[in-house]
Amino acid sequence: MQDYTMTVLFLSRAVFLTTNILLLYIFLTPKRPLWFQIIALASTFITAYFLRLLLEPFVMDPILLGYIVGTLYLLPCMLIFKETLHAKIFVFFMNFSLSQFAFLIFLHIDRFLSPPIPYTFLLVGLLLEMASLRLISKYAKPPIRGIVEIINQQNASFTLFPILSFILLTFYGVYRTYLLFSFIPLVLCTMLIIFSYYLIAISIDRTRRHQQIEQQLALQRDHYHNLNSSITKTKAIRHDLRHHLVTISEFLGNKDAVSAQAYLNRLCNSYDDSSIPTVCRNQSADALICHYLKLAKQEDITFVAKLDLPDDLGIDDLDLCVIIGNCLENAIEACSKIQRAEPRFINIRTTICKGYLVFEIANSFNGLVQHQGDVFFSSKKGVDHGIGLSSVKTLAAKYHGHCSISLDQGVFKVSVSLQLRQIVAVPSSPSISGIPYPPL
Repeated sequence: MQDYTMTVLFLSRAVFLTTNILLLYIFLTPKRPLWFQIIALASTFITAYFLRLLLEPFVMDPILLGYIVGTLYLLPCMLIFKETLHAKIFVFFMNFSLSQFAFLIFLHIDRFLSPPIPYTFLLVGLLLEMASLRLISKYAKPPIRGIVEIINQQNASFTLFPILSFILLTFYGVYRTYLLFSFIPLVLCTMLIIFSYYLIAISIDRTRRHQQIEQQLALQRDHYHNLNSSITKTKAIRHDLRHHLVTISEFLGNKDAVSAQAYLNRLCNSYDDSSIPTVCRNQSADALICHYLKLAKQEDITFVAKLDLPDDLGIDDLDLCVIIGNCLENAIEACSKIQRAEPRFINIRTTICKGYLVFEIANSFNGLVQHQGDVFFSSKKGVDHGIGLSSVKTLAAKYHGHCSISLDQGVFKVSVSLQLRQIVAVPSSPSISGIPYPPL
């Protein structure tokens, strides 16, 4: 019986450790090669094993010993993942705290039910937690990633909450009693902490959406200002057109074709052709794309847009603009690093096919790109390093779609598909083109 008990306890620890490591990979993004990750985790495991043997004579409580040894895995977390220090601390202690709460709950259940082999219900509970990782990845990953992105922007105050939860857990675990009156507060405390994380995620999501709305309104105001300027210029042109026609008519009446041609040339050159046209029917996307179209023109970047974007897609306009904005911002950045004598272009087009809205955004680049596997990093410095494409992938998953990235002969291409809630009629949309470039 003693052998069975030790085997079940060993398996419980192994499942607990594996689950926590997998949770780190769900909520964080690795930046190191696979061999480095394996060496870092294996070295920590060996160190933790010998540290446990070393401390066992001095630390009699196994749960307290587990807390001390478990914190060693914070070191490979710091080395493997690319997020900021505060974000990694937040995710590490959040995973550790919630998993330890689950550990204590199932440990209490095991003591209450007293199975023939001790720790049986503990192992079953931890296996259920591991089996729920797919659901966690689907439903908990987007809001937690939102919290991580906010923490990446130097909002370190959120880090205090999981650390305080860990301290509370340590106190409760060390001074635990396997009685019903202590089990109920443990369950309530766990529910309260989970609900607090939910409130934090909701608050951050609302804050981000408010910021996105403000940015979108600023782009729309700029777009409408350009449209108003174009309308004013058009009115002035129409007002002066009669005078120009009279002048040209006089030249032609006097059979002075040379003067008429010269006057027409001066007239054509006097008009500004830099007005920004309408690119699609979706007003939010139109304002955003026109903003980047203007930036591309300032950088002498050929911009080609062919869009099938109706006004009502069933997709949140803010999510749509986050996807388009991040991709076009990266494309502008990549093209600006190319010498002006070389081809610099951006091509964006959309189609609606079989219930999916499909984006294809391609741009030229200088052949230098930072990536680790399928994770690509921006060359921008600072806390937003590499976050844009991560947000695009998260939103693609939110709409049950897919995001893929490819590199081919100096062309960087991002393809995004989003599932539509209803079949949308594909309208004929205007296109904007400049100097043609080789097809994708």
